[in-house]
Amino acid sequence: MPTTPRLRPTESRLLALLEVSGPLTRGELARLAGLPPTTISGVAAELLRDGRVVEAEAGPGGGRAGRPPRVLALSAPPGVVALVSLSDGARVTLAGVSGEVLAEWMGPPSASPAELGAEAEAAAGAVLEAVRSAAMPRERLAAAVLSVARPRPGVENVAAFAARVGVPLVVENDANLGALGEAAFGVGRGLDSFVYVMLGKGVGAGLVLGGRLHRGASGFAGELAHVQVRDQEDGALCICGGRGCLARITGPSVRDFVERAYTEQVSVPEVLSLVAGRDPGARRLFADLGRTVGRPLADLCTMLDPAAVVVDGSLGAAGEPIMAGIREAIDRHAAPAVADSVRVLAGELGERAEILGAVAMVRQRTLDRVAAITSQFPLAG
Repeated sequence: MPTTPRLRPTESRLLALLEVSGPLTRGELARLAGLPPTTISGVAAELLRDGRVVEAEAGPGGGRAGRPPRVLALSAPPGVVALVSLSDGARVTLAGVSGEVLAEWMGPPSASPAELGAEAEAAAGAVLEAVRSAAMPRERLAAAVLSVARPRPGVENVAAFAARVGVPLVVENDANLGALGEAAFGVGRGLDSFVYVMLGKGVGAGLVLGGRLHRGASGFAGELAHVQVRDQEDGALCICGGRGCLARITGPSVRDFVERAYTEQVSVPEVLSLVAGRDPGARRLFADLGRTVGRPLADLCTMLDPAAVVVDGSLGAAGEPIMAGIREAIDRHAAPAVADSVRVLAGELGERAEILGAVAMVRQRTLDRVAAITSQFPLAG
């Protein structure tokens, strides 16, 4: 039985670039890989001969006259990333590594697992069900990411998940995923530093500094909900162990904030329709939320001097008054030089921010892994 030839470092690098970037010309591969065109041509010929890549004409829209350039692409279907959330039952989103959402699966509500091992077991079952529902070969699954509301310090790969599904499980904070999504695919493209503010399903923030996600020494960076905004030594205890936290004022999410503000039973969609209709009371409600969240953000901006504050794009009509409130708080409380330079921007990805953040994380890990393998022999074949 013939065996598949073992990949050399440069071959691994080129295949990884095609995996995360899609079809590329030889010139584009040379530029992205940092290798001479002659090396790329030789390696590409071997990959074509082994059947790992195929060659085709580039699609229309290249803007060039004459014959379209030839591009190289993976011969096998590209990998798929699974994003798992267990906050309201099991929800799995499957996306290609280029960012297209392929399928979504919703499981029945279940008891929230209290430990990471139990969460990993629940995530494994959900991912397998999602893949089956999408009629997708399990071999296409490249990675899985579990989105959680709180950091899980020191845990990356969960053995039980990998044994059942065949790929490792990466655990990441939901706001961090939103930040990664906006950085790679949304309004954060080209920004070296920004603060992503999540409010739709929870209160949190993701910090992008120097073009990279900043998690902090203990993985707690960006936990906006647990910044102390009121000096309450004997106040209600927060789940983080502190008192006077922002989450105790706003509630865990926009839904909780709305329920606290109205005495009668009212849903978030109903309030958002009022905001869209320019109802003054509803708009003031969300402007107040923006000012409340904006107060600690102003101090954070003074300390970090980011290029922008990117506000959760899933907020619908509430986004405008919330952003206005944040802008007002930054102008009032941040250092003047910072307040003049920092922009408050609406996220472009909406509810897709987390899945695209998971895709961006997997893509970067793939490139980092290949770079680590080839760093000692950058020109080796």
